[in-house]
Amino acid sequence: MPKAEEIKEAVQLLVEGKDGRNFFEAFIKYHSEKLSLGKIQIQNFGGVTELSDFLEGFVGMTGFHKVRSIGIVRDAEMQYAEKSAENAFRSVQDTLKNAELPVPDCPEKRKVDGRLAMDVLILPGGDHKKGMLETLLCESFAGTEIDDCISEFFQCVEPLLEESIKEDKARAFAYLTTRPNPHHSVGVAANQGCWDLDHEVFAGIREFLKRIVVLPEIE
Repeated sequence: MPKAEEIKEAVQLLVEGKDGRNFFEAFIKYHSEKLSLGKIQIQNFGGVTELSDFLEGFVGMTGFHKVRSIGIVRDAEMQYAEKSAENAFRSVQDTLKNAELPVPDCPEKRKVDGRLAMDVLILPGGDHKKGMLETLLCESFAGTEIDDCISEFFQCVEPLLEESIKEDKARAFAYLTTRPNPHHSVGVAANQGCWDLDHEVFAGIREFLKRIVVLPEIE
């Protein structure tokens, strides 16, 4: 399990896995000036089952008193079918409660407790009931000629596969093979400019980042 890095900034963004970290580093760098994001420290909490242990160590760090705003991003796990996003958020709520941190009542709505604010984003966000970061990435090139070619490819190979695949991940990786410098990591690909980070499908992420950089007032 990844361990929290030394706390250096008042705004902390906790994301799922190395790919998530790489993607959000690229996204924040790209939008920093346009959205006035300022300094955001990104922490990788690992997999969805590791958030609880990560937070236990995180809140116990000597520098935690510096933290004023926390944003948590995780995927809606596909195995929960139509209740993926709902169950994922409830899981985060339980974890925050156990860590004695502010618990938002619903996704994408801030909870402030004294000097500390908490925001949670369950990807893909919006009206999606299931999915992940790659779901949004696929939507960013949906309807293009390349998307049509990728669909034809999967229609061709699907009968040959012995097991089902994670479609959104597979389609995102397939798209990356069409880029000048293909990479297997969607996060690294973001740093290479492979994704249209201005696309409207990322509006929810942009709004989320704009929220977490606003520090709560101290009464």
